[in-house]
Amino acid sequence: MPTYTFYQLDVFTREPLAGNPLAVFPEAAGLDPRTMQALAREMNLSETTFVTASPTATRRVRFFTPAAEIPLAGHPTIGTWWLLTELGQLGLPEMPRDGSVRVTQETGRGVLPVDITLASGAPAEVTMTQARPEFGPVVEDRARLAAALGGGGALLADRPAPQVVSTALPQLMVPIRSRAQLSALPSGGAGAQLAALLKAMATDCAMLFAPDEGGAPDTVWCRMFAPGLGVTEDPATGSAAGALGAYLVRHGLARTRDGTTRIVVNQGLEIGRPSVMQVTVRAGSSGDLMEVQVGGAAVRIIEGVVRL
Repeated sequence: MPTYTFYQLDVFTREPLAGNPLAVFPEAAGLDPRTMQALAREMNLSETTFVTASPTATRRVRFFTPAAEIPLAGHPTIGTWWLLTELGQLGLPEMPRDGSVRVTQETGRGVLPVDITLASGAPAEVTMTQARPEFGPVVEDRARLAAALGGGGALLADRPAPQVVSTALPQLMVPIRSRAQLSALPSGGAGAQLAALLKAMATDCAMLFAPDEGGAPDTVWCRMFAPGLGVTEDPATGSAAGALGAYLVRHGLARTRDGTTRIVVNQGLEIGRPSVMQVTVRAGSSGDLMEVQVGGAAVRIIEGVVRL
C-alpha cells in the first residue's frame, strides 16, 4: 500500500488559521495526474501542489484546484517552497543560515525563479517571480459591472477603467471608490451574474481593490471573487496581487523609485483570514514593465499520511 506524506500550511501570514490554506505533497513521485486531481478534490482547498524531480529546474511543481490543474498560482508557490526549505529538501550544495538563495520551479508557465530569504537557518520570506504582465480588455459598461459585484452605481472609482491583467492567469482588476464600499460588498458579488460577466472577458476572477484609508500610497486593500470557479471569496491571491501591482504601476497609482515599485497588498480581512502580500514591480529603462514579484510568509499547521 503506497503512502504519501502531505502538509497543510497557511500562506501570506505568520499566524496559524489566517492567510490562505494550502496542501502540499512534497514527494509526489509515482502519482499520476488523475490521482493528483482526486487528492486535490479530497483536500478540498483552493489549491494543492505536488512536487517531483525536474530535469530543467530545482523541482517541478504542479498546481491543482479541486476541479482542474492550473499552470501557476501564487500562494501555492510561496507555501510549497517555504515547506521544502523547512524540510531541508531543496537539494542545494550550500544553504546560508542568513541571506537569500534562488531556486527554480518547472511550472505550466515555464521555468520561473523563486527567491528564499533565510534567518538563522529558517525561511523568513519566499518571493516568486511571475510571468511578464499582459494587459487585456477593459470594462466599458461600468454600471453592469457594479451590479454584478453587488454594489450601486457609485461603487467604482472614476479611473482607471477596470481591466484584465495577467502575470500568470488573466484576472479582472477593479478599482473601488473606498475601502468602506469594498468591505460592504457581499462575498462573490452577485454570483452567477458576476461569473457570466467575467467569463465573457475570458477570465473567472475579479480582484477588487481600494486605497488605504490612512492615505498610505503604497498600501491597498483587496477582495477576490471567483464565483464561476466555486470560490466565493479567496483570502489571498498571489497571482492577482502581482497583476494588480502591474496595473497600479501602469496607471500611475503607485510610487516608483529608480524603476522599482513596492506595494503592500492586504486581503482576506472580510472573511476572517487576514493576509499580507509584498509586491515588487520593476521597469526597464524605456518604462516597460519587466519583472513582477510577489512575496510573503507561511506557517505549517497540519501534517498527515495518505494511503492509496
